[in-house]
Amino acid sequence: MHIPDGLMAPLVWVTGWGLAAIFISLAVLKVNRTLDERIVPFMAILAAGIFVAQMLNFPIVGGTTGHLIGAALATIMVGPWGAVLIITVILLIQGFIFGDGGITALGLNILNMAVVGVSSAYLIIRLTPQKFQYPAFFLAAWLSVFLAASACAIQLALSFALDPSFGIEGSVSIPAMMISHAVIGIGEGIITVGVVAFLSKVAPETMNLRELWKKEVST
Repeated sequence: MHIPDGLMAPLVWVTGWGLAAIFISLAVLKVNRTLDERIVPFMAILAAGIFVAQMLNFPIVGGTTGHLIGAALATIMVGPWGAVLIITVILLIQGFIFGDGGITALGLNILNMAVVGVSSAYLIIRLTPQKFQYPAFFLAAWLSVFLAASACAIQLALSFALDPSFGIEGSVSIPAMMISHAVIGIGEGIITVGVVAFLSKVAPETMNLRELWKKEVST
């Protein structure tokens, strides 16, 4: 799902950078204003774990790739704004240091995985009653992957429509990305639920962090 340089039409990746900058700014302001400092060390540990998981890429079609995202797990543990920053920092490190994803396309990668992935996961978690939290975690993880991939597929198709020398034709990119990530999302859901269940047993104090961000988001 990490879009490389040269694949997207200039108008698409410039728009992606603009939208990503808006959401990153909002996340920084919100985290600086409200996030409990007790969450910060856990954010760093969580970011390291998600970083490793995201590095396991496998090719799909037309130069793009599939992998786990971790947006739902980050949202569950530290809330939506903290999760946006975690995924953004991971993508920045991967793009600038490891060359995983293009620099021009970095705004789109942030928009897809940090914004679409986190917001879709947060919506499911927020709307589902507490007694159904684990099914909600699975659905949130699956949906975050599926919608992030769908956004990427639409951007590829839009780039191709603007200029056939960019992007991938929608008849190829949309079914390829959506079908493959519908399967990948199942794995993401299983891993997310497993990690949360594991942490709730071996480190129940991390579950208390969830109550902190819930209060912060509601203020």
